[in-house]
Amino acid sequence: MKCKTVLLIMMLIAVGSLLSAQGLKVEPGTCIKVETGTTLDISGGGDLFLESDATGDASLIDLGSVSYTGGGEANVQRYLTNGQWHLVSAPVAGIVAGQFEEDYLQLHTESTNAYTDVTSLTYGLIPAKGYALWTVDVNPTKELFSGTTNTGNQTFNFTKSEFANDDDEGWNLVGNPYPSVLDWDAVSKPANLSAAIWLFDPTVGENGDYKYYINGGAENTTTQYIPSGQGFFVRAVGGNGTLQFANDDRTHGGQSFYKNQNNWQVLVLKATGNNITTQTAIRFIPESSSQLDRDYDVYKISSGSPDVPVVYTLCENQNMAINTLPSVAGHETVPLYFEAGMDGTYVFTATEMETLGDEVPVFLEDIYLNYTQDLRANPNYSFEYTLGTVREFKIHFKDVTGIEQPEKLNVLCYLDNNVLHVNFPESEFGMATISVYSITGQQILSKQTSLANNDISFKGSQSVYLVSIKTNDGVFSTKVFNR
Repeated sequence: MKCKTVLLIMMLIAVGSLLSAQGLKVEPGTCIKVETGTTLDISGGGDLFLESDATGDASLIDLGSVSYTGGGEANVQRYLTNGQWHLVSAPVAGIVAGQFEEDYLQLHTESTNAYTDVTSLTYGLIPAKGYALWTVDVNPTKELFSGTTNTGNQTFNFTKSEFANDDDEGWNLVGNPYPSVLDWDAVSKPANLSAAIWLFDPTVGENGDYKYYINGGAENTTTQYIPSGQGFFVRAVGGNGTLQFANDDRTHGGQSFYKNQNNWQVLVLKATGNNITTQTAIRFIPESSSQLDRDYDVYKISSGSPDVPVVYTLCENQNMAINTLPSVAGHETVPLYFEAGMDGTYVFTATEMETLGDEVPVFLEDIYLNYTQDLRANPNYSFEYTLGTVREFKIHFKDVTGIEQPEKLNVLCYLDNNVLHVNFPESEFGMATISVYSITGQQILSKQTSLANNDISFKGSQSVYLVSIKTNDGVFSTKVFNR
C-alpha cells in the first residue's frame, strides 16, 4: 500500500492556503498521515473524501488534529458487495440510521444472541459498536459515512449472559471506530475477553462464513488487521467488562498471512465440499492447558450457510476452530466432528504435519465406516455425508495400525494419456463408485461400475488428482498424476 504523509504548517492553515474549497479526495489504497503538532483544516465548505472500492480503502491517521470548519466534513466510503449481509461500524461521529433508510440495519444483542431491526431513523450509530447491514442495491455499492472522523480513545462495554447452550454465550458485535486499519495485536485485551476476533465474510457460500484470528501461527483464516468501517465479534469469557481502543492501535494497511514462526506443533485439517474449504486446527503449546484458554483457543462460529462445510473439535463441550493443548502426550486421540447443510461428498486434507515432527504418527479414524487412514501416507480422505447427521471422526497422534478395520480394496489405479485406468484384480466386489477430485476437493467425475477393468476417458489441466473408490466391502483412495 502506498502512503502519502501530510505535513501541515499551522500558520498556512490559519490563512486557508493549504486546501481548496473542493476539499481533498483520497484514493483507495492511499494513506494520509497528519503528523504530530500539525493540523489538517477541512474548511470553506470543502470535504475530505476517503474513498473505497473492491481493491481497498483510503486511510487517515491523525497524530496531529483534523479541523472541520465552514461546513466541511469527512466522507468515509465503505465498499459493500450486493445482496449480502455485512458487519459494519461508523468511522465518523454523528451517523444516524436514517442514512440507511432504503437498506436494512440491524443490532446484535449479546443477551439474546439475536439480531433485531433498527426502526428509528434518528437512532445514532455508536462508535466502536458493530451493526449488520444489508444493501438493497442490485450492484456493489459504496456506503458513505459523513461526519467528523473518530479519533482518540473509544470504548465498548461488553457483556456475558448465561445460556442453556454454552456456545451462545458472550458474543459481542463491536467495530473498528477509526477511518484507518485497526491492529488487533496492538489492542489491550481485558482478562475476561477471548484474545480472538471473528470477521464475517459474506462472499463465502450462500450465506457467508466467519473467519478468525488469534495471535500466532498459520492456522488463522484472517489477519490481525481490521479494515475501517468493519464490524467484528469478540467473546466475553469471564463476565462483563470494557474494551478500549486507542490511537496507538491504528495502522495503515496490513500484511499477508505468515507461516508458523513459533515452532508450535500444529495439525490443520481442511474440509472441502461444494467448492468451499473451511478448516479446524489442533495445536500443542506447552503454555496452554487442556481447558479453554483465552489466549490460545478459538471458538467455532457456524454461519448456517448450507453449502459451507463445518469441521470442529470440542473443548469443555464447546465447538472449537482452534483447539490448543499442552502436548501430544496425554492427548494422543482428539475427537473430530463434521456437519454440513447439504448431502454430498466431502474431502479432508491434512496440512502442517511437518511441525509435529516425523516421530508423531497422524491417523484419521472414520467412526461410521470403522476405517482408519494414515494421513502421513495419504493426507486426503473423501467421504459421503447425509444431511441431518453429525459425522464423528478421531484424530490419533499415535500408531493405531492394530485397530481392526475393513480390508482395503485391492485396486490398480493410474492416469495415462487422458484415460483413468481402474482395475480390480479380485473381480467379485459387487458395485463400486469411482470418484475423482481436484487437489482442492472439487469433484471432477463420479461413476458407478461393476466391471473388473475400467478405462475412463478423463481430461484435466491439473497435474495431480485424488481418486476415491468405495464398495460395500471397503474403500480405496490414492493420488494419480496426469502424465
